[in-house]
Amino acid sequence: MDEVEVAVEVVTPEEVAARIGMTTPLTPQRRSIIQGAIRSGLATVTSHLHVSPIPRQFTERGLVQVGDTWPVKNEPLIEVVSVTAETVGGEPTGTWTVVYTAGLDPEADPTYGEVLAEYVLAHASAMPHVVKLAPGGRRVKSSSLEGQSVSYESDPQAGSGAAGAPPSLNSLDHWRRLNVSQAAGIAPHPLDEAPMRWW
Repeated sequence: MDEVEVAVEVVTPEEVAARIGMTTPLTPQRRSIIQGAIRSGLATVTSHLHVSPIPRQFTERGLVQVGDTWPVKNEPLIEVVSVTAETVGGEPTGTWTVVYTAGLDPEADPTYGEVLAEYVLAHASAMPHVVKLAPGGRRVKSSSLEGQSVSYESDPQAGSGAAGAPPSLNSLDHWRRLNVSQAAGIAPHPLDEAPMRWW
């Protein structure tokens, strides 16, 4: 199965730079570091939600249509992009290659989009290698006229509810998918497997 990320920008490197008090424009090296922190935030969300937090394009081979649906591995299915009959020696095999888009869509669900963006922004801003890019290696809380005095933020714990605290992964629980599966068919009733005993 092949996978390609669809162009959805949840958080920009400039937004992360603004959050930590870094001046822009960003150098290519700083942009690369911040983009890595954003990818880390999205990977953490993927692990927590058990589904891609942004739309991705997948290609699956060897599928057989069931009714009017395709039994694809990734959900939620957003769109089937293309379906191509597979052949061997020019003869159809009865299987298909399906290209489709799946995952959660922050553009289609603005509430989810806001929660996701805030989590990823907070995650990327708190990464130690990003914080080191900030002036003085810390996030600026306030500065006086002409930069004569500067105060720095202390980091409240994620999900603590304190002012300015980054959200925790629990803020995304509404969109979490639990992995539950059962083999096709109907499972036997437990009483059918064991002899009945009455005493």
